[in-house]
Amino acid sequence: METPQSDSHFEAAIEARSAEVYADFLLPHLRPDATILDCGCGKGTIATGLAQTVPAGRVVAVDLEADSLADARRHAGSIGLANLACTAADGRQLPFPEAAFDAVLCHSMLETLDDPAIVVAELRRVTKRGGVVGAASVDYGGLILAGGKTAGPKRFYQIRQHLWRAAGIAKPNMGRRLRGLFQEAGFGRVEAFADYISYGTPDRVAAFARDRAEECGDQDFFAAVIRHGIASAEELTHLAACWEEWGEDPGAFFAFAWCRVLAWP
Repeated sequence: METPQSDSHFEAAIEARSAEVYADFLLPHLRPDATILDCGCGKGTIATGLAQTVPAGRVVAVDLEADSLADARRHAGSIGLANLACTAADGRQLPFPEAAFDAVLCHSMLETLDDPAIVVAELRRVTKRGGVVGAASVDYGGLILAGGKTAGPKRFYQIRQHLWRAAGIAKPNMGRRLRGLFQEAGFGRVEAFADYISYGTPDRVAAFARDRAEECGDQDFFAAVIRHGIASAEELTHLAACWEEWGEDPGAFFAFAWCRVLAWP
């Protein structure tokens, strides 16, 4: 079970992964009284922002990992956010009737599945006619890395993608498939596009580098990389140092592409 976060830590997590940044493509399509599903919500930071966006509406945030929802539920209670409900559920078999929601968000989830078409069909089923589904997946084909020394950070992303594929964690290039998935699911209208999320200020670069350095030493990541023979312990330790050095480079810049779709049943 995960250790509960303090409100300050959760607020920092919201700032790092806010609805304003990660769901900005869906926000213009939401009415203040909309009923919204956030499918695969993770820790619920985006869902919290969505609930604040629809004060007369309701947001239901679902994820397979029940423990990950605890912080969002507690934070919502602490700030009086009564229109956010968090529950454990499987996106492949959602516990909701047909046409239950005005809008659905599915962010950073479809790339983790062997059978994303099943989830996309479920998203269509629970969305009202006239409603909208917004989905987003990363595509590492559009990764941009700049700075004086980028060999280490580039190698890190080679390792991460190799691990994702070897361990079945995620598909690094799912983003480019989103339009086809939603068209094949029978949505009447599908619009696909891509936007970059970038790190180009001293604070954002330093924070991003620090997070990647910590990831190199993360127990689960470290063990999985070694187990699959992708890199050595010595290389991972070296790459953590490379990230720290990159984070201090005044010319460092990082950006990656999020492919997104808006789809109407």
